[in-house]
Amino acid sequence: MANILDYLDWRGDLQISERGFNEVDNLLLAELCYLDFGGIVPPGFDAPVPLQEAMRRYDVLREHESMGVLVPDQIPELGRRMAASARFSGLLLCGYENKIDDETQTQFSALTLLLPDGTAYVAFRGTDDTIVGWKEDFNLAFATPVPAQLEAVRYLKQVADVLACPLRVGGHSKGGNLAVYAAAFVGEDVQERILNVFNNDGPGHDLATLESAGYRRIEKKLQTFIPKSSIIGMLLEHQENYKIVKSSSISIWQHNPFSWEINGDDFSYRSELTGDARYLNATLNQWIRAMSAEERAQLVDTIYGLIDLDNIATFAQLRAEWQTSFPEIFRSFSGLSPQNKAFLLQMLKELASMGIKNFPELFE
Repeated sequence: MANILDYLDWRGDLQISERGFNEVDNLLLAELCYLDFGGIVPPGFDAPVPLQEAMRRYDVLREHESMGVLVPDQIPELGRRMAASARFSGLLLCGYENKIDDETQTQFSALTLLLPDGTAYVAFRGTDDTIVGWKEDFNLAFATPVPAQLEAVRYLKQVADVLACPLRVGGHSKGGNLAVYAAAFVGEDVQERILNVFNNDGPGHDLATLESAGYRRIEKKLQTFIPKSSIIGMLLEHQENYKIVKSSSISIWQHNPFSWEINGDDFSYRSELTGDARYLNATLNQWIRAMSAEERAQLVDTIYGLIDLDNIATFAQLRAEWQTSFPEIFRSFSGLSPQNKAFLLQMLKELASMGIKNFPELFE
């Protein structure tokens, strides 16, 4: 079963001028945004760096760096193959930003890619391996906008001010959520220049966002892709149509785009989500909707407090130092106040109750 690396073998020799930009190209550019181009691609837009040069320097500067526990380790190889292909070797990279701030609970990164067809793809990074990045994800359940969403709007406005070309906007995971939010709130003048907005298995939004005038203006430009057992991409609210992509993996691991199946210039699709996906999505979304905003905030803060350990900033560190970090997490749980412990157990009990209620979804 072919994936995005196989796509480069099949279509890498065809320039975009020969075979136009497509949905799979979007996913490749969204994944490229996960690479740490700090010190390689400048934050400005007046001196873009060719992809081939960016990858050459990346391999020198990041030779011994890992992508982390939660980000696919195939992404550097994807970048190398893209740089070696006729289809993507002409890409120019600029406007690289990466902001991690524990105090404001912000994880934001973006990259602009100038394509040979005279357009620009504005890519927003999804959640990386940082613990604060996942905290910000959880914050989406009760606080909109989160800092990364505001950063995305600011960044897209900046790109539009500097570049006069048509724009495509996209991302994977939280990056897809940021792409939709930025396109919805960037302003009507910029929206008119946007060709497509790609959400690759990113969570949805709150109803206020979906009912906003800005969202309505760009709704027809949205292209949302989720794997057949999507969990992340079905969280929160979706009103747009979405396409369901076949995957060679199972359950939550289908969030990895390298498991998505490719058919020629497009993804390989199926007509509906799997039964386990419908079951999990119904259970999780009902659980979230049943909580007040205050309860959601308390739950997120309580869970985050358990893993917010001194000198541990990433899940890779958490795993590497498991002999000390796991006992510390257990001690943190034991040290919860009686009120917080009772609240957490009650929320988990309600989740289990909804899981039992939705059990028939597995067999429909």
